[in-house]
Amino acid sequence: MYAVEFQAPIENGIVHIPKQFQDIQDAKKATFVVMYESISDTIHKEVVQSQLEEFHRLRVKSNNKIEATTELATNIDEMVNDGIF
Repeated sequence: MYAVEFQAPIENGIVHIPKQFQDIQDAKKATFVVMYESISDTIHKEVVQSQLEEFHRLRVKSNNKIEATTELATNIDEMVNDGIF
């Protein structure tokens, strides 16, 4: 068994093998190990962290105290009675 290592684009689930390894296409069977970084996970974490930092910065500058509670956030009885919902 032989081993090669290369980086290649994946488009629609198809791995494009570099030209220097084209003879792999003649193989009847191969074993693949795929290592990758999830770009969307990294971006998502950075966006959430940035939003949390901005929220904290704005909250610190504010003179308002936090008055929201789970009960206040989920109790819509008064809104329903007032005809809002």
